[in-house]
Amino acid sequence: MFSSGHLLCHLLLIGSIQASIVVLSSNDTYLDRSALFGPTLTNDLYGHLMASSQYGCEPQAPPTTDWIALVERGHCSFADKVRAMQQSQAKAVIIGDPDFNHWLTMVATGDTSDIKIASFFVAQYQFRALQLHTLNQPVLIQLTPNDENRWSFTDLMIVIVLSPSMMMMMLFFGLKCRTYQRRQKERAPCQLVSSLPSRPYRHEKLGHQEDDDECAICLEAYHEDDWIRTLPCRHEFHVNCVDTWLTTRKKFCPICKYNICRPINEQTPLLPC
Repeated sequence: MFSSGHLLCHLLLIGSIQASIVVLSSNDTYLDRSALFGPTLTNDLYGHLMASSQYGCEPQAPPTTDWIALVERGHCSFADKVRAMQQSQAKAVIIGDPDFNHWLTMVATGDTSDIKIASFFVAQYQFRALQLHTLNQPVLIQLTPNDENRWSFTDLMIVIVLSPSMMMMMLFFGLKCRTYQRRQKERAPCQLVSSLPSRPYRHEKLGHQEDDDECAICLEAYHEDDWIRTLPCRHEFHVNCVDTWLTTRKKFCPICKYNICRPINEQTPLLPC
């Protein structure tokens, strides 16, 4: 079973890998990670992939029309690279790490409303492979959004904030269900209780004190014609008192703890004192 931390990491990975890069001449496909600034890719984007010069930190003359810049990480911020390539009339920017095969989420501080082109990050393996494709001449590529797995930054923040609360709610209701099931096992079925014998109380002077003829649950004396229920252990109580006890509290006799739900031959009833 995944922990909440593993779940969040999985959602972050799926939510940030939003597009794929397809080299049309060979059908080679590479995953990328969209930046958290600039526009989001909503439709397929075609362009000629070309490597930029000087880490893409400064604008350059457009090498061709409809080009997509392949930029090496370093020497300036991600946002500065994208702005420089935007001024160089690039349709999109792919930034890669030539040294480390790990994924980064590109973020930017300050106002980025001036950035009008999409940008993506690729790890070392993808970046090196794309560089090989552009060694001799520009290569036509297709950037394809993955709408099924796309998560916005707001969606991810909501998941991160709500996940601990959802986990606590699941644990709370799980404990409540277990407590309810345990209590149900401790109670006697209504049909079984109602099938136990009952009779109207008749006061008989047999030499014992009148105070002895009282219900052990409500501690009130029996009155003439009060309905009394007799348990298999031969202890007697008011019908209302003992029925409520057995069906809402415990399935055991309040006096001797006799389990009324077990067959008589499986337990030895205790005689009344």
